[in-house]
Amino acid sequence: AAVNMVSPIQTVYAVLEKHNLLDVLRDDQMSVATGEIHAHTAAGERKSRRQIEKEIQNKYAAIEALARKYATRDFSRDSVKLCLHSIGDNHAYLTANRDPCDKMIKFLTKYFNPKEVDEEFSLAIYGGREGARLTHSHDRQFHYCLQSLSLWREIADNMYKLWCLAEEDLLDEKNPYRLSDTGQGLKRVQHAPRVSRAMHGLLHKV
Repeated sequence: AAVNMVSPIQTVYAVLEKHNLLDVLRDDQMSVATGEIHAHTAAGERKSRRQIEKEIQNKYAAIEALARKYATRDFSRDSVKLCLHSIGDNHAYLTANRDPCDKMIKFLTKYFNPKEVDEEFSLAIYGGREGARLTHSHDRQFHYCLQSLSLWREIADNMYKLWCLAEEDLLDEKNPYRLSDTGQGLKRVQHAPRVSRAMHGLLHKV
């Protein structure tokens, strides 16, 4: 008999559901245990070192408290912590990849008006000048930047979902790859219907 080497991605939800521990996700301490610790407040003020150290202590205390509260004979404290750190990794990814897009969109819409052109701060580009390959007016470049940032913001926000869908497409036995000459030699080519549907949804949203 053939050996099946494929197994689904183990998500935090699936692991906790298997051990009847979904209450972890609803616990009031989850936001502290898995949240990012930022150097600045929401108002943009820089936090003191003491304040940051206090937040770090609170975070690790919340992780330890949740691990003690939800650990069972079949699911250790370290396993609970692994789930918490995994969720924290997602928050860290969003902070590093999605939040800068939000910040740039905010700057773009705050400091530039597509209908009003200040020659000193015009967004217009001209093909062949200063590395530009396209020629865009100020208005067109404004919307080009806004659409690009908005699209990447949505992709970054859904990256883990897209990753899971890509795995499902790649390992779908009913959707095998085929060898095709792409003009650069034979390559493995495979349809990605799940990723395609998700990307169309993101494009429609933008």
